[in-house]
This record gives sequence, structure tokens and C-alpha cells, in this order.
Amino acid sequence: MKKVLLAIGDQSLSLILRKSLEEHRQSFEVLENEVLHSQYLEEVVETEQPDILILHDTYLVSHHETQPQREDEWFNFVQKMKIEYDDSLRIVFVCERDRRDPFLANLVLRGVYDIFNDGTFSREDMIEQLKDKPRFSKIKHLVQSVDTPLGDEEDTGEEETSEQEQISSEDRTEAKRTKEKQPKIVNKQVVQKVVNKNVIKRDYNIQVTSQVEKIVGVPVERKLILIGSPFARTGSTFVSHLLARELTKMGVSVSYVESPYTYAYSYDRFIGHEKAPDLRSKFYQFTKEIDPKLPSAFEWELDGINMVCKHPANEPIYNPDEIPFEVYVKILLSQQSTVTIVDVGDDWNKEIHRDIYDIASNAYFVIEPDISAMQYVEESENEPIPFFREVLKDDKAELIGNRFEPSLLKNEVVQQVYKDKLKAVIPSFSVEDVFNAQYQGAFFNDTPNQEEKIYEALKPIIEELLPKEFLKMKKKKKGLFKSILNKKVRINKKEMEV
Repeated sequence: MKKVLLAIGDQSLSLILRKSLEEHRQSFEVLENEVLHSQYLEEVVETEQPDILILHDTYLVSHHETQPQREDEWFNFVQKMKIEYDDSLRIVFVCERDRRDPFLANLVLRGVYDIFNDGTFSREDMIEQLKDKPRFSKIKHLVQSVDTPLGDEEDTGEEETSEQEQISSEDRTEAKRTKEKQPKIVNKQVVQKVVNKNVIKRDYNIQVTSQVEKIVGVPVERKLILIGSPFARTGSTFVSHLLARELTKMGVSVSYVESPYTYAYSYDRFIGHEKAPDLRSKFYQFTKEIDPKLPSAFEWELDGINMVCKHPANEPIYNPDEIPFEVYVKILLSQQSTVTIVDVGDDWNKEIHRDIYDIASNAYFVIEPDISAMQYVEESENEPIPFFREVLKDDKAELIGNRFEPSLLKNEVVQQVYKDKLKAVIPSFSVEDVFNAQYQGAFFNDTPNQEEKIYEALKPIIEELLPKEFLKMKKKKKGLFKSILNKKVRINKKEMEV
């Protein structure tokens, strides 16, 4: 069985390939972790030790912006992997390039014999090719198609191309001779042991806000949402659960992520000891040594929502040294969902969550109709209130009123303190109904006679997160990958059709 690591950078294509490979479990084990930024490729390869690495040359996010810089980055990476792992690591490139593109020929010269460069390719053909050994015959046309010399050496023209036509992947001597004739490369890569968080935040902002997938035929951008509150016990978790469930009911894939720096709540809230008794969070998986004898599950899907939350008995309250910014971001961006909701409660003002705020596409702060709290927000100079007032000046930061009645919006104090930042208001619900939902371990959205009331309360937020075209079609719910069993996969820039 071969271990496969995906480094695609597009969740739609990643999910298609993952499902296709998992249909052949006797041949492939698809690693749970995926690489979402080229910066982490070497690190994850070293940690996971895959047999097969599947890459996409443009979807995977990079520090480099120009095509020549990105191509140099790929050449350097492939060369380094070949030096360190030789033939124990099989590199597979998925891309959209003309067969005459010199980039492809240069990959071949570096020993990459699995290249899928057409906009449409057969998943069955890919699976069969990966079951077989790498063969030069599969990609020799990419070298034959190049008109111009490859690289800087004078003797890499027709004579070399003719020589390559005779190469068989079963002839190791000839393969090595080809590698020795590859053009000289000036390695301009700079390896940094300490990563500047500001650089990461800029790159991840691009990753989060530019990824697009199709739902019901409508392109929808991926969203990373932070939900918190300037005060404890104001209902940010309640609102997070409501929003997560409402989006899934509309056919949108959602991940709910609980703050690792506070006590576990959601696990008990949804009777996790019955539904997922062996759960360990992604935070545990990334930071703790896992006992192979201990039954562990790192995935929990609850009513269509991917729940990333701690097991209160099996996990501690983590500290930022255990879950630093880089690990936190990896976990957030590894979620295979259109919307990722990070429930930070009153932990939002921790430095690490301020960093997460920087890469979030939207941020909502939950407040209550409390006169004393309003006055405190308006006048206090105690941290973090001044910072909170500053954050509210950002376009992406808005307020959600919990336990608000519509008539309160006309109050002059509410008008003065919260002004036009109050995006939505959640009305007061029956204490008995809320308690019964908790007792049953169910989302409150599914309480009889409450569905329409909840949707109307969340409607301003839903309209902000989802495109109008999608909302018009929301009644025509379809699975995100209903036709995933089609034999052909067509790759479009930033969008995926199956």
C-alpha cells in the first residue's frame, strides 16, 4: 500500500482525488493531512514520509507571484526531493499547460514521470498509472514537443531529445544518464528557520478569500469567519452553532472550530460521549504523540458540520506555546469546507486570535442589550476595550445582537454606541426550548416552529456571506459533488466542474 500526500491547494480537486484514491484502499492510503502552501511542502513530506506526492503547479499557494519565480521554485523543490529521497518519493504533477511548454520538459529531465497537463483527464487512467511503476513512455511526448533547447547547456538539443526517446523506465542506467544531463540550476532558495507571521498572514489572506468552488452551479468564495465577544457569556458559541447549522441546511459545507485555549464546551453540548467517544481534536493530532493502542478519531461530522472541538476528558486547555500561530493556521486552512467558523468567545483579544482576525474574511462580535456593558464599551480605557473600538472601524468587523428585540434598535443608547455596526439581531428564545435542544444534543435550528425565525434573524449575515445567485437557488439543494462518480474531471481556473 502506497501512502499518498495531497498538495493541491484547491479543495474541490483535492476531494475528488481523495475519494477516487480511497476507492482503491488496497493500493493507496491517502494521508489525512494536506499541504495548502508551498512553504510547508518539505516539512510535511519529511514528517509524513509519503510514497506519492500529488501537486498542482498553480493552485498551491506560494510566496512567489510571477510565473518564472514559481517555476524556479518547483525545479528547486523537485531537485531537492530527488536528492533526499531518490525513487522512494514519486512526484505527480497536475497542471493546465500546453504539451509544448518547456516547464513540463524540464520536469521530465528532473525525473518527474507522472504529469497530467490536460484540462480534462481520466481518474481511472491516473489510478492505473499510479498503480504501475513510473514510465518514461507516459511522458516522452512532452520532451519531443519542445522546439527550443532546454536549459543553458549547448548540448541539450536534438541529440539529447533523440537519446531520451530510447529511455525506458526499466533501464536505470539510462535514467541516471538523463538526470546527469539536466541543465545546471542556480539554487536561489532561502530557507528560513523563523517565519515572519506578517508574511504568512498576507499569503493566507489570499488563500482564504480567493478560493472559489461551485455550489449548485454558483461560484462561492471560501470564508474564514471569526465569532467572538468583548464579554464572557454573551452567546458567541450559541450564535456560532446557529450559523453553522443554518448554512449546512442550505447545502453549504461548514467547519466549526472551537478555541483550543479555553475549556471544551461543544463536545458535551452535543452529547459527544455517545456520538464520538474516541474523539481527539485536530489540535491534539498536531501536537501530541498518539498512542497507537489508544482508539482515536480525529473527525466528527455532526448533522453535516465538521466539528473541530476538544474532548474535555482527553485533552487539556492548550496554551499558545503548544498551539502556535503556524499550527493554528494549518488546522484552519486544512478544513475541507466552504465556510470555517472559528468560535473564540472572549478569547478573541489574545494576541494569537488577533493574528487570526487579520486573515479572517469576516468577523462578528456578539453583544447583549446591557446598559452597563454599553457604557463600558463606550468609555472604558481598560484593555481590550480600546482595541475592540478600533477593530469595529474595520469593514469586515460587525456586531450581532443576542437576545435583542427589534424595538431595541430604536433606542438612542443602542443607536449611539453600536450605530450601523449592528449587522443582525437574534431574538430571545424560550428558555425551555433552548434547554430541551441541549438536553437532546441537537442544534436549536432543528427545534419545531423555530426554523423560520432563526433564518430571518441570520438572513443579513447569510446574504453577506453567500452570493445572490446562490440564495436565489437555495431551494434547489444539491450535493456539492453529486456527480463525483463521473469518469472525467475538468479543471477550470479557480472553479471546479465534475
